[in-house]
Amino acid sequence: MTTLVLLHSALGKTPGMEAIAGRYTAAGHTVVTPDFYEGRTFTTAEAGVGHSQEVGFSQLVDRVAAACADLPDEIVFAGLSLGAGIAQQMGKNDSRARGALLFHGGGFPKPTRWQGNVPVQIHFSVDDEWRDSGAPQTLMESAARAGARAEYFLYPGGSHLFSDPLVDDYREDSAQLLLDRSLAFLDRV
Repeated sequence: MTTLVLLHSALGKTPGMEAIAGRYTAAGHTVVTPDFYEGRTFTTAEAGVGHSQEVGFSQLVDRVAAACADLPDEIVFAGLSLGAGIAQQMGKNDSRARGALLFHGGGFPKPTRWQGNVPVQIHFSVDDEWRDSGAPQTLMESAARAGARAEYFLYPGGSHLFSDPLVDDYREDSAQLLLDRSLAFLDRV
């Protein structure tokens, strides 16, 4: 089975993240959930995003890299929203990456380099206000040009963190489909 590094959203390492991690553990994967907010959690996206901006994105990426330093040589990086952005950076730059699962986040505004051996999936609600128009497609094209498998899934509605069972945006049908698709992805890597 796979070593999956699952990165939290701007809300922090909440009980909802633990519930999501439990689904992958139940499927037989080893799941690591670094707390790159160092114990801080937030009840609103605005407060969590404010905290991430105070700390700085590069510092958050460095915290994740440090938390993963002793992990095995083959890792799939996954994340929700802000965590997806960090998982994207790890998938792009960490030589141990064997996949990137980007939930409710991810994409680049312009073409970028990508590792050809790192398949990637992006999952968004079609009307998610946090989705940057065109950025997910640009990442998909960059990954495909590098030789990586690239998949982009859109779900009905405008919910942002629809896979987190403990937030108001949760959508059970979409969350289950995301889980099924991501488990199939993990079976392929």
